[in-house]
Amino acid sequence: FNWPETRGYKLEADVRAYVQDLDVNYDLVLIVGIGGSYLGTRAVTEALLHSYQGLVKSHHPLVAYAGHHISETQLIEILELMEKRLPLINVISKSGTTTEPAVAFRILRSYMEQRFGKEETARRIVCTTDGNAGALRQLAKEEGYKTFSIPDDVGGRFSVLTAVGLVPLALLKLDTRALLDGASEVFADLSEGEDHPAIRYAALRSAANQLGKSVELLATNNPKLSYIVEWWKQLFGESEGKEGKGLFPAGLVYTTDLHSLGQYVQDGNRTFLETFLSFHNDSPRRNGVEQQVRVPPMAQKIDGLNHLEGKLLSEINQAAMLGTMLAHTDGGCPSIALEWPVLNEYNLGSLFAFFESACAMSGGLLGVNPYDQPGVEAYKKNLFALTGKPGTESLRAKLKERL
Repeated sequence: FNWPETRGYKLEADVRAYVQDLDVNYDLVLIVGIGGSYLGTRAVTEALLHSYQGLVKSHHPLVAYAGHHISETQLIEILELMEKRLPLINVISKSGTTTEPAVAFRILRSYMEQRFGKEETARRIVCTTDGNAGALRQLAKEEGYKTFSIPDDVGGRFSVLTAVGLVPLALLKLDTRALLDGASEVFADLSEGEDHPAIRYAALRSAANQLGKSVELLATNNPKLSYIVEWWKQLFGESEGKEGKGLFPAGLVYTTDLHSLGQYVQDGNRTFLETFLSFHNDSPRRNGVEQQVRVPPMAQKIDGLNHLEGKLLSEINQAAMLGTMLAHTDGGCPSIALEWPVLNEYNLGSLFAFFESACAMSGGLLGVNPYDQPGVEAYKKNLFALTGKPGTESLRAKLKERL
């Protein structure tokens, strides 16, 4: 909880200095990682950067992601994108042996060396990895790649405020100092005790669990916040899903999902707690000017929506969110409302610190260790066996019998 003051601000200054001193031009930042190695960063970029980046003019480099799946199709598309751009790669992996990012990085590194040669490729790759050991640390040392360390005492899903998030966000010219400032304020205010919103949120989740709820829905009314939901799903899913315990974290984007899952949330099995996440002002700014859209008048009054003429879309969206919350509450689905003032780096830092603090306390109330994830190893063992890793022959034979 004292990360920003004890290490974060010093690291952030070092990262900014690295970005300022880069001796290569780049207009594409390719982030290679999976889970906590990329979800926090993607939550920020999806929320703050233009949805159609690359098609509109921007002072931010283009961002793309790889290594969070094993899809051949998407990696081919990434390689095609790289052909049109000047790429810089940030590969993020504590061990360097996680299958998805390690395989992707092999392919991308080979492409870079063929295009730029080994010397320039070394200047176009930065590794965020274990500070002392591991395959990626060894490779970086051999090839001369710039490195930043992932701290030993911060788990992947809690790591967005470390070099895991600060390096790619600084490369994308986002305000990493403000991100830490927002987090620092939340951490400092934990001394408020039970009045702190994160503590209240953890207590409400615990109460819902005790009342028999088994699923928490995190709903937002802005599709640009969808990767905050994805980050939250990993944070709580890996932290609490142990020993047959924990609320299953699921996400919804309204109003879109009201036309698919809304019926179930309203009238289906009463297993849900629903948390509504929003920003009071999430309108984008262009050249310092807030952009807003009003519903225009229409000569033909045939759609039955005359009462919306002149209203801001943000006002209508907020009304839909409040109406949904009340309807679902009336249907027997208890709800929590979480709102931040403005969608920017400062408040995203606040959001990360809020959920990380709440998750730690919620795990404690549940009686599980929120910092380990023993269950994620099961599929990896099967994957290694099915792909022929030496030493897994016996397991591979047993799995083949079952398939």
